[in-house]
Amino acid sequence: MNYKNIVDFHIHTDNSDDGFDPVMLMCEHAVNAGLRAVAITDHCECSRYRAETYRFDKAIRQSFLEAKKAKGAFANHLIIMAGIELGQATQDFDAAYDALGANEYDFILGSLHCLKGQPDFWQVDYEKNDPFEFFDMYLDQLYELVKWNGFDSLAHLTYPLRYINGEHHFGLELSNYAEKVDEILKLLAKNEKALEINTSGYRQAYGKPLPDFDVVKKFKELGGRYITFGSDAHHATDVGKNIADGMEMAKAAGFSYFTIYEQHVPMLVPII
Repeated sequence: MNYKNIVDFHIHTDNSDDGFDPVMLMCEHAVNAGLRAVAITDHCECSRYRAETYRFDKAIRQSFLEAKKAKGAFANHLIIMAGIELGQATQDFDAAYDALGANEYDFILGSLHCLKGQPDFWQVDYEKNDPFEFFDMYLDQLYELVKWNGFDSLAHLTYPLRYINGEHHFGLELSNYAEKVDEILKLLAKNEKALEINTSGYRQAYGKPLPDFDVVKKFKELGGRYITFGSDAHHATDVGKNIADGMEMAKAAGFSYFTIYEQHVPMLVPII
């Protein structure tokens, strides 16, 4: 698995509320790891956009400025795109459009980290809340996000399984939700949006990418053209982690190319 076109289009810096390292250090690690390109995609949680505990409206502006600065500093060594991970856009459209209007992003990841009115899936008390019901509701709300269509790539489609199965071992079978997953994939393909292969699961208790092989293969069968790769790194040492594994899986699922974005324009890059 000695791939030369390795990129990481899902990276969090200390401008995310759960990030640790500055943009420059993240980019240094990307260069040292032999990456060709990265996208800085700090969090913007629309469901708590101007919360007193963390001001995403301010943090995303700082992230964008630092990404642009890094782009110049690493011009001869690394392609750097200024992006954002826009969480829960359909839960607060005013926040979403304010965030997207704040900066001229290259790349937007769309994600859903929590159900409306609920905490992030990693914080849910599954003794009081049915994980199977929550996952079903998650897919319904994720479909609404995909229908909104205001992003370039859909992040970690099976995100709740990182906790439901990975940490709490409920053994949820994704095949029981195949119809809803397929509807999401069909709409993504129809809208010519990308599906992210998020490799964070490889280094966590879940042990698999988000989503896994069967979903990626199904996306290809349903007409999906674009995929992106992201480590979901929150530490510099995780930049680029397991991207090669994700590329191997994508090839097995029938993809010969992945996608990078500049000013939201998809550019196909061979998986080599």
